[in-house]
Amino acid sequence: MEGESVTQILRRGLAVAAGAVVAGAVLAPLPAHAGTDVEAASALGKKTFSYPYSKGYCFYSKPLKKAMKVRVSGKLRYVRNAYKFNRGIRVRFHDPTLVEPKVTLATATKCSGGRAAKVSKAKVEQLWYDWSCKTNVSVFVGLPWQAGVGATRSCGKTKRAHRSTGYGAGSGFVQHNSGAPAKWGWGRDGKGIKKGGRICLHGDGAATIWSGNRSDSVIRALDVCVPASYKGLS
Repeated sequence: MEGESVTQILRRGLAVAAGAVVAGAVLAPLPAHAGTDVEAASALGKKTFSYPYSKGYCFYSKPLKKAMKVRVSGKLRYVRNAYKFNRGIRVRFHDPTLVEPKVTLATATKCSGGRAAKVSKAKVEQLWYDWSCKTNVSVFVGLPWQAGVGATRSCGKTKRAHRSTGYGAGSGFVQHNSGAPAKWGWGRDGKGIKKGGRICLHGDGAATIWSGNRSDSVIRALDVCVPASYKGLS
């Protein structure tokens, strides 16, 4: 402007440039974060996921000359709670629940191939407990399941959910459990997820068979892990 010195002109130019930088900082688009798009926004809140599991083993009883084929199967269900936190999304997984957990026992002449071998009676059991072996984790069960502290394969003496069923003569036995009979109260604080993004429980599958007045028993750990789902969040 007329009458301005060179110094005043330079100062005014710097002030305009500085204002442009500030305005640019305000108007520049925010960096992309999980949860800023429509798909992620629709995935926020509490959602339930479930995945099937199936684990088994075979044990050959030399005294009884019979193979015991044990398998646990069902679904592991859990809740995912995703919510906005600062400029991103925090995700928590909690309340793992067994849905229709089944255990089967087949008795045969040998583990691989062979034919069915009848026994005079049998008993099958399934025990489930926390992956971290914490005795303070609450276990909620429905009848005819039992919850309490007892021996386990992976954790020694700890809190567990347990069901045992006895059968008469035969070569194939199935313990069905309708609904969702066992639930663990962990994860709402963000803890309890196994490294690698999996949700896990320890499970023991056990069986006892009798042939006349003789019997033999077996128990093995059949650990179950399912993915911790981030579907819709990325």
